[in-house]
Amino acid sequence: MRMILIAGALALLAACAPAQEADVMSEGCDARGVGAWMVGEENFSVEATSVGPDCVRAVATLVIRNASGEAIWADARITSDIMTLAPAHDIAAMNAALGEWTTNSSTIQSTSALPEWPANADSPQSGEFPFYPSEGYTRESYSAMRTANDPMFCYVQGMESLSCVTYGDGGIEQIGLQLFPG
Repeated sequence: MRMILIAGALALLAACAPAQEADVMSEGCDARGVGAWMVGEENFSVEATSVGPDCVRAVATLVIRNASGEAIWADARITSDIMTLAPAHDIAAMNAALGEWTTNSSTIQSTSALPEWPANADSPQSGEFPFYPSEGYTRESYSAMRTANDPMFCYVQGMESLSCVTYGDGGIEQIGLQLFPG
């Protein structure tokens, strides 16, 4: 008798499990946010989308398009790894969070405002909000970037950091990370 009850209970659980999984999967997290980035006289668009079985397990993509609509930068992240996206557990909250993600998250708007890299220092010096140049930058190339005064766009890329890109000489590149206390 016990075996029949256990077998019946297991059959009932098996029958219910796919339905619960299907309910979660059908909700999805197809959300979108759009922002702008002024690059000189040109208005670039910044688009963010999320896709996933639900917003907790979604992947978000950030795309920057130049004034003619060409995608010039793209980055994909797991939403639970992004400070501003992780709390968004439904589509309405994710739409709002993605809208926020498409705005320039740094007080530094151009490369000339980046912190100085003093002689004999290992990296730029900026106190509580350190900036770490991407691999390959030397003190000299970093100083040249600061002198160029190119527009810069930063977005939250983790729980305690911003990824910063710059647009100059007709192209876009990631120039480093700015940490913030968390």
